[in-house]
Amino acid sequence: MQQAFIDEQAAQCGYCINGMIMSAKALLDSTPRPTEAQVRDGLAGNLCRCGTHGRIIRAVVKASQVIGRM
Repeated sequence: MQQAFIDEQAAQCGYCINGMIMSAKALLDSTPRPTEAQVRDGLAGNLCRCGTHGRIIRAVVKASQVIGRM
């Protein structure tokens, strides 16, 4: 998860990143291969103020693909 966030440069200002990572982890625990829509729904409770929401979505999808290969 952390490497996917780094690779996608998903952490910018730090305001939401802790909540995003925790929500993403919970989502991937319950839905190992989520669709983009499921990722958006899973992170909906967190507000990204700096505009990296798209990168965060890509990072979670990327993390799910890497975790799925393990």
